[in-house]
Amino acid sequence: MSIIQEIGKGLEIGLDKWNDTLKNEFIYSESHSDEHTVNSICLGDNLEYMKWLLKIGYKGKIQLIYIDPPFFTKAKYDANIKIANKIGNNDSIKHIAYDDLYDRDLVVYSENISARLMAIKELLSETGLVWVHLDWHSSHYVKIILDEIFGASRFENEIIWNYKSGGTGKRHFSRKHDTLLVYSKSKDYYLNVPKEKSYNRGLKPYRFKNVKEYRDEMGWYTMVNMKDVWFVDMVGRTSNERNGYATQKPEALLERIIEASTNPGDLCADFFCGSGTMLSVASKMGRNWIGCDREKLAIRIAKKRLDKQGAKYYYYRENSITYLNNNIDIRYEKISELEDGKHILKLKILKFKPEINMKDVFKGDRDKLKLIMDEDSKKLIDYVIIDNDYDGNLFHRAYTYEMAEEIIIVAKGEIAMIAVDIFGNEYFEFIKKEKYLR
Repeated sequence: MSIIQEIGKGLEIGLDKWNDTLKNEFIYSESHSDEHTVNSICLGDNLEYMKWLLKIGYKGKIQLIYIDPPFFTKAKYDANIKIANKIGNNDSIKHIAYDDLYDRDLVVYSENISARLMAIKELLSETGLVWVHLDWHSSHYVKIILDEIFGASRFENEIIWNYKSGGTGKRHFSRKHDTLLVYSKSKDYYLNVPKEKSYNRGLKPYRFKNVKEYRDEMGWYTMVNMKDVWFVDMVGRTSNERNGYATQKPEALLERIIEASTNPGDLCADFFCGSGTMLSVASKMGRNWIGCDREKLAIRIAKKRLDKQGAKYYYYRENSITYLNNNIDIRYEKISELEDGKHILKLKILKFKPEINMKDVFKGDRDKLKLIMDEDSKKLIDYVIIDNDYDGNLFHRAYTYEMAEEIIIVAKGEIAMIAVDIFGNEYFEFIKKEKYLR
């Protein structure tokens, strides 16, 4: 089978897959409603999640969809996770961030990308843009698929993101760029192209009539529409942005995309959200957002990132993904009683029994991790989420706390807690009000 035939077969299967997906039962909770969808992040299959969004009325509602899907590298990617050791320093544990499961052959890759791009087209507004972030492995394949789904006439831009980081090779020029393919749904798409400096030849003034010129420490320049080659630094090893996720993208790149494609209050989405760069930047820029990823580790990092910047959001999971139970021993103590039946409680985690898949941990780090677990397994808890008035629904009013010896909360009713370990696994515990009132 030729490459063109493989892509065509993948497209055909992808269309069938999308149509079959629409017929299947929903795998998201009925409590996931339109009211609690804007500014939300979901752990689960993004194809099913997009189907759900269409069901609850999001067809044609999203102004910007940015995706950074698998690149057809046929590789696994690691994340470096920091964890305190016995002497108080940080050890680094390598853990699989994600495995490009549908990168194994071109038909399967085309099938899965096609089905998701069909869903994205349904969700995109008539004035919206989709930005598909790829590299040399797959951009040429995916462009054919995008031309077929959106129409070749709706191809608006190919942006080259140039950076300094990355490897070199003796058998090829150094690969130092990614490709962003930009497609619209109609000719009425919104795009506010920013301006940039264009230095004059020789850095001297042209003095052309009706051309405004400027001068800085380098020389004379004019302001022109931004070109399609962008020089934006990668997230450096010492950058404050760095979170250890293998494929983390710089905030400056997403700022430019969001600024050009949306206005404050518009809705953005990233259905391969990884460590949450787009969600974080959209929140900072006053845009509404929706995110989804299938990897627990990615969601853990994204949620913590959003929590640190004070973002308010909802969190969902596929119905099939359950919390781990009976892994935590909590001691709670009532300190005082407040008005309206509220109480100040002190919570302390006494024991923690983690459930870690050692196969996902780099071989050279497994003994190190086992040693830390034997010393004090509580160090594997990254943070806890506490709902101080739990009513059986999702954690819409939850508060996030960094892991500490003791946590002080104001309890209103039943208490539910999710402890999130450093690998993204979530452990659920519940405290009845009658227990802490004794």
